[in-house]
This record gives sequence, structure tokens and C-alpha cells, in this order.
Amino acid sequence: MSGQGSTTRGALVWSGRKCTIFGLPLSFTKYFVYEKRLVTRRGLFSLVEDELDFYKVLDKSLELPFWQRIFGCGSIHLNVADVDTPIKILTSIKHPRDVYDRIDQIVTGLTANQNSMRTAASILGSVNQGEFFN
Repeated sequence: MSGQGSTTRGALVWSGRKCTIFGLPLSFTKYFVYEKRLVTRRGLFSLVEDELDFYKVLDKSLELPFWQRIFGCGSIHLNVADVDTPIKILTSIKHPRDVYDRIDQIVTGLTANQNSMRTAASILGSVNQGEFFN
């Protein structure tokens, strides 16, 4: 279940824990940001992992409440085209702006690649259907 070198997830970009009291990472929730996916692992003895593909991210926002900001923490909200978790929240993480920027780079990179692939696929589909020859 570690999957730290998994080829389907990509290389590990960032990992961190949910911060609780006074910004200390005393939680059993851990976040892993890979090149292609976000993994949330919760639990102490029994672990529950939730994976999210970055190409499904529709919108993202950064929340910096006063008490979290005092301790250098914040939350990242991801609106996702996913049935299980339509809104994914990375709650109370350290250096949230840096993590947000990394996620933004990954999502925009995947979106650009996906749009170029869609364009090529739509062009090839049009050629195969004979639309350019009519």
C-alpha cells in the first residue's frame, strides 16, 4: 500500500500531515501529492486510502483562516468530477500556498496535455468520417 514508487501515480512531489493543535502535525491523516494523483491516507491501525486523479480537477481554491494562518497552515479545496468525492479538502496543511502552486502546475500541465490530445482526436475522427473531403 505504500506505492511511493508506483508508475501509475507518478513521482512523489509533496507529502504532509494534517495539522491540529497549534499547527502541530498530530493527526493520523497524511496527504501525498504525486505527478498524476493525490492520495489521502487516514488511520492509525486500519488505513483507508483515497486516490484522486488530477485530470479530474475542475476548480481549486485556497482557504487561509485566521487561526490556521497564525501557525502557517491553511486548507486547499479541490472541486472534482468524481462520484465518490466531488469536493476534496486538504485540511490544515503546512505551507498551503506552496502546495497549492505545485498542484496548480500539475493540473494545468495535465489539462493542457489533455486538451491537445482531444484536439488531435477530434481532427482524426473528422478525417476518418470524411468530413474534410465533402
